Amino acid sequence: MQDRFEYGLNPEKCAVVSSHLCDPATAHLEFMLTKCEYQAETGRKAEAGQLFYQIRQAFPHGEVTPEEANRIGHETAMRWTKGKYQFFVCTHTDQEHIHNHIYFCSTAHDRSRTFHNFWGSTFAVRRLSDQICLEH
Repeated sequence: MQDRFEYGLNPEKCAVVSSHLCDPATAHLEFMLTKCEYQAETGRKAEAGQLFYQIRQAFPHGEVTPEEANRIGHETAMRWTKGKYQFFVCTHTDQEHIHNHIYFCSTAHDRSRTFHNFWGSTFAVRRLSDQICLEH
């Protein structure tokens, strides 16, 4: 997990970072703590292999600034997780197109549930992302 987060936070690629309920620099530890607390409090195992999920969001060249892209990514993550999961958004400008890496914990911050990656979730998050982009 830490190596994935370090890729997202790489200062040579990343122009803007925002977060919710965590510090991106220590998110790998915070996500693990949330998962461990969930298991201790509920007695249920969180999905063994799923420590976090990642959403990638790309924008056509020249369509948005890095700051706008990050705001869109933050809003996408907030609405996708309903604000109940820790997440951070890294906006990369190292390629011709600006793109976001959104990382969110697989366990809710209040330790009440784990994220259910349902059949068709890819299409649902894409539809949400498209809707938010249209709103902006």
